[in-house]
This record gives sequence, structure tokens and C-alpha cells, in this order.
Amino acid sequence: MSEPFSSHSSYPVVQFLVRRGHTVAFALSAFVFLGFLGMSFQLGQLWPSFVGFVLAAVLLGLLVSYVEVLRIIADTLLPKY
Repeated sequence: MSEPFSSHSSYPVVQFLVRRGHTVAFALSAFVFLGFLGMSFQLGQLWPSFVGFVLAAVLLGLLVSYVEVLRIIADTLLPKY
């Protein structure tokens, strides 16, 4: 009897984040920083760019640590292909 899910298509999001998680983390952090930088130019103030830098740095740290934890979980708990 066949299984409902084939082994090569299980957990596609986990596999994507294990392969490209750091790139996604850097891209999302850069997007947040560029958004606040644009707000800084629009308002003519400097404080939004500083806030954006701090928020992007915190977001990058959280996302990179999430990717590392996900890699540990994938290495130890998911079956090898």
C-alpha cells in the first residue's frame, strides 16, 4: 500500500528554509530597513532610518536563529532522502 505523501515532497517549506533561509532572512531585513529609509526621506527626518536599522538588525538576528534551529530539527528529526 502506498503512503499518502511521497518522501521527496514531504515538508517542502522546511526544505526551502533549510536551503535558502539565510538569504530570506537577509532579504526581509533589508526590506524593513529600506522601508524605514524611504520613510526617513519622505519625512525629512533621520530618526526613522535609525529605528529601521535597529529593527532590521533585531529581525535579522531572530530570523537567522530561527533558521539555525530549523536546521538542527531537520537534521535530527526528519528522515534523510
